[in-house]
Amino acid sequence: MKIAAFLVSRRVSEFSFTEDAARRLVERLPGATVVVCGTEKAFLKELADADVALVWKFQQAWFDLAPKLKVVSTPAAGRDYFRIAPPAHVTMLYGAFHGAIMGETAAALVLGAARGVIQNAAAMRGARGGWPQRKFTGRLRTVRGAHVVILGFGAIGHHAARLLKPFGCRITGVRRNPAGDRPAGFDKGDRVVALAELDAALPTADHLLCILPSGPETDRLLDRRRLALLPPTAFVYNLGRGNAIDEKALAGALAKGKLAGAFLDVFAEEPLAADSPLRKAPNACLYPHVSAIAPDYMLHYVDELAGRLGSASRAF
Repeated sequence: MKIAAFLVSRRVSEFSFTEDAARRLVERLPGATVVVCGTEKAFLKELADADVALVWKFQQAWFDLAPKLKVVSTPAAGRDYFRIAPPAHVTMLYGAFHGAIMGETAAALVLGAARGVIQNAAAMRGARGGWPQRKFTGRLRTVRGAHVVILGFGAIGHHAARLLKPFGCRITGVRRNPAGDRPAGFDKGDRVVALAELDAALPTADHLLCILPSGPETDRLLDRRRLALLPPTAFVYNLGRGNAIDEKALAGALAKGKLAGAFLDVFAEEPLAADSPLRKAPNACLYPHVSAIAPDYMLHYVDELAGRLGSASRAF
């Protein structure tokens, strides 16, 4: 099995495939050959006799250059990442390992919002030597007893719930198909419900975590009407895809004090426009799509990929 890896990120070093990652993959797939490509030109040369391609991008015309290709794999989770139509003999693999990393990010944001970590830092920077305790009166809370609604209750949501449960919060997971086993650690106050029950859950939500994939069915799912169902003490978070929230409506709700705050890592268009109303919205903490960054990002990907390719080794 020949694996051609063209995973290069100029901005985030953790998203680049290294020789260490290649060695780890070979250790888990004895007999495999992994070629790490630093340029598109080098990758296309190796693609000619590759069985597997590891990529952040792939063009439709490249299939014609790869007669032996059986698998195109990307660490990205979103099914919208490629706009290609692979031949019938080529399998597309998307990353499903992000839960362990992004679950930590989600839990950290909930804790930070409740305890005022980010707000406190901003207040102290603007205090000019003062001691702004009064700014936090009535704003800090505990996570114990809080209601956390997780919209898009997949792997990331499960990890976030598992990390938050020891703090004593109540979880409502919302997903397309709520059937199945209850997640470990859930007690009688926790639920997994269908999307039809989202509106009923929002008025009692202290924290609304949105972790949805992109697609027509999720476009502006959190629209002006649904955002208005949240109490003014609620925090909104988005770690999924930016299409799921009506950004203009969210910015307006923050400006009018109808929400306590928003923590957003993804946006409808990225990079976020300089004139986006979210940039000026009060209590909006904006991140440049970084919730999955971790030093062992590629190792998570390699371990998952090795399991997948190993189970399909008869195809090679």
